[in-house]
Amino acid sequence: MRSSDDVATRGPAWFARPFEALAFREFRLLWLGQLCQTSASFAERVTRSWLALELTGSAFQLGALELTRGGASLLLGMWGGVLADRFDKRVLLMLVQTWTFSLYLLMAWLTLSGRLELWHLYASAVGLSFSSAVNQPVRSSFIPSLVPERLVINALSLNSIATNATRMGAPVTVAGLIALTSSGGWGYAASATLYALVLVSTSLIRAVEVREKPTSSLLGALLQGWVFIARHRPVLTQFLIGIGPLTIGFTYQAMLVVYTTETLGQGVAAYGALYSFAGLGALVGGLTVASLGAIKQRGRLLLLAGFLNGTALLGMGALGLLPGAWLLLWSAALLLMLAGGSQTSFRAANNALLLANTPANLRGRVMSLDEVFRSVGAVAAPGIGAVADATSAAVAMALIGAGSLLVVVGVLAWQPSIRKL
Repeated sequence: MRSSDDVATRGPAWFARPFEALAFREFRLLWLGQLCQTSASFAERVTRSWLALELTGSAFQLGALELTRGGASLLLGMWGGVLADRFDKRVLLMLVQTWTFSLYLLMAWLTLSGRLELWHLYASAVGLSFSSAVNQPVRSSFIPSLVPERLVINALSLNSIATNATRMGAPVTVAGLIALTSSGGWGYAASATLYALVLVSTSLIRAVEVREKPTSSLLGALLQGWVFIARHRPVLTQFLIGIGPLTIGFTYQAMLVVYTTETLGQGVAAYGALYSFAGLGALVGGLTVASLGAIKQRGRLLLLAGFLNGTALLGMGALGLLPGAWLLLWSAALLLMLAGGSQTSFRAANNALLLANTPANLRGRVMSLDEVFRSVGAVAAPGIGAVADATSAAVAMALIGAGSLLVVVGVLAWQPSIRKL
């Protein structure tokens, strides 16, 4: 009987190629954990927003909670990679996942017992941002230890597939649970249950890492990450081009609800459907990149995805010039599929290039600093919202697309060699 590793060595059939990295047991366990983790995260986000609205009736509090979590990630994120490069990644994952599981249990108890107050939501947002600040760079930098180099981009794409598959199902499921039970506490209980499965999955991983003995302080290690990025032009180029689709481009999600009501003239059902279309596009994009295998010129894929993302968001802004109709809604849905698919493709290609161009002993720091760059989008979201208030949601969406495109074009003009990465 052939082992999964033997099958992976021979090469899969064409229809199995997008899932090739799952032939490796350790990555398969990490991926299953990612599936449960992102489901829990989306469930928590829906629950937190619902409870904040229920407690205060204020849309401002919803934005303030998002800014709190994003701002905390911005401050804490850079240290997650330092830890990832100094300590056993599996042990780190177990520690932060236990912390997250405990927070979910605590929030479930506070809510179900009727003790929940607004400050609990803010405190949990900060606590969970610590978990994500460590969890994401550790997971990303762990992948090259679990699969062959040729399958790194496939594995990263599968992670994106897991995230976007759960984005299509987890929010609506937990919303139904809250509606059925009339209590947000069960949303936190669902998140805790899912995280128990994450802990089981991570505990079963058996991977041997080769780590260098630390020769500097934590602050010195952090500075080494910044110095490496500044001195290595390919890595710096990837950081800068990512500001387009991954930082500016992601702010469209904050504008989608007002875009749906104002520009498209639709209600909450259409908003949910549009969110799912973006997730569907991201799922298709992830499968497409995963099926490409070890493509040689990932820089060209990066540029193509960046151009498509900015163009799709510009197109959504242009829809504001047309009269409202169901045709307009379907046009927006198709453009959101393109935006979601191109963003996922861009992220997978960008992360694969970052890992390929970074020494193993610096990967955690580089990936965590990349997450910090992306967290800036949460800080920019209120400014985009102010533009929407002063003009229209369509204008704000067009500005997001134009800003994303401008960054991609500017980086290409500054560093044409990105096409050859």
